[in-house]
Amino acid sequence: MKFTVEILTGLGNVLKSFVSALSIADANILPRFDTRFDADYRQILDSNLICAGPHEFGTSFVTARFLILKSEEAEQDDLVNDAKIWGDHPNIANKQLAPMFSTHSIDWFYDRDLVSDSVYERIQKGISKVAWTPEVLSEVDDVCKDFEGPVLGVQIRTWGHQWDPTNCINIQDGVPRGYNFETYKDAIDRVLPDVKTVFLTSDREDVLQKYEDYLKTKDVKVITHTQAPHMSHLQHSAASMLIGAKCDNLVVSRLSTFAECMWWFGGCKAKVIPLF
Repeated sequence: MKFTVEILTGLGNVLKSFVSALSIADANILPRFDTRFDADYRQILDSNLICAGPHEFGTSFVTARFLILKSEEAEQDDLVNDAKIWGDHPNIANKQLAPMFSTHSIDWFYDRDLVSDSVYERIQKGISKVAWTPEVLSEVDDVCKDFEGPVLGVQIRTWGHQWDPTNCINIQDGVPRGYNFETYKDAIDRVLPDVKTVFLTSDREDVLQKYEDYLKTKDVKVITHTQAPHMSHLQHSAASMLIGAKCDNLVVSRLSTFAECMWWFGGCKAKVIPLF
């Protein structure tokens, strides 16, 4: 079987879908889809992973979860998350594929001990198949060369990005999104004594200055990742995720799939303080 991932939501969701697909079969991804998202995946992924035309289109594969196989159900505990109230389990758009997967979930947890070895190894196998463009990898190397470890990565998710739904924090879907500078600051303060570098990234660059001003009073190197003129938004986002994956500690928005990808692409090694 071969899968094709369609681009219907943001980068974190798409990557989780792609990794789930790659972990069990051959898979490619549509280069783009006519939605509100400015996303041409030819900018960030190796051409071998891009669906070049209808002749290469496999079975549609769309999810926002790291899916658990039915065969893994006995060894993987169900980690009950906020999305359980939606009732769509397994959470995959193509219901013809649903019998392959368990109703158990592992999303939005940042504890390696809660994930069975077989599930962890399968997902890491999928991650190992994701090949990035030289532009993305060059940006990652350029930023990380200035790291002095240990490194704290801070992913600031305000839920106010231009492509987020209007008033995203207050959407009444049972998933409690939130953002507050003081909450982030308190979490950063808990880790600061143990790190030498703080890496900052956010879904809104206008909030970064407040964090920079606060950290000026601390004895740490601060590296802020803003979008370079030569990079598209998607390239910048992919690079930010991969840079975060190289951090030893993370302060992140718990419900952000972008944050999940940071942790998983880093081998689930970082110590995480998940917020909200």
